[in-house]
Amino acid sequence: MAVSGLAQLPAPNSLGVSAGHHIFSTRDLDAANKFWTALGGQPAELGPLKLTKFPGVLFLIRKGEPKGGTEGSTINAIGFRVRDLKESLEKWKAAGITPTAESTSKEAWLAGPDGVRVYLTEDKKLATPIACAELTMATPKPAETAAWYAKYFGATPVKRGKLTLGDIPGAQILFTQSTADVQPTKGRAFDRIGLEVQNLEETVKRLQDSGAKFDGPIRTADKMKLSVAVLTDPWGTYIEISQGLAAVK
Repeated sequence: MAVSGLAQLPAPNSLGVSAGHHIFSTRDLDAANKFWTALGGQPAELGPLKLTKFPGVLFLIRKGEPKGGTEGSTINAIGFRVRDLKESLEKWKAAGITPTAESTSKEAWLAGPDGVRVYLTEDKKLATPIACAELTMATPKPAETAAWYAKYFGATPVKRGKLTLGDIPGAQILFTQSTADVQPTKGRAFDRIGLEVQNLEETVKRLQDSGAKFDGPIRTADKMKLSVAVLTDPWGTYIEISQGLAAVK
């Protein structure tokens, strides 16, 4: 997967979709911002909206009272690639971030803010020191989930051994089999995934015509020239579809 530079979101796929902004809820905004900045995130803004920027995706971190971390929800973890894993771990250790016991020599796991599970793998060919690579999505029927994201958001199926991923420009979704009941993401530390589209009205209409139920009408923040609509997928993942993130600085 090609990773675009920090200055812009990647070019969209055939349905006009690319990775957008993932939304987090945290009890300690300063600590959360410190963690993601230490990992390599950079500050970004859209009008009055403050974000954290990684290659190909944006994070919006809000103060709140999350009712749980990623474990046990449909978004089980968030994965990054780093150009030099050993060097990265040494840098993060100096910032007070240490890997968890489940880490190996090829993959490091970190305990992120409010129970957000983070894993990192090395990619020597990576153009940047770090890039957000994928989300791990756990559902009872991963094949059906992959087909749903392919149909509605153009997520191209990619095989990794026996695993199936959905490739959306800027990120991938790793579809895995849940081993127990999973909870919806809404209200948790990883609250929702974000997808940017070229034409929000057309996208919403297409989804509604297929039976999707949105939480409400399209909302537009004129100061940011940003429009969003939110829905939940059939397995409980909260999704925010946006138009206007190309203006992020």
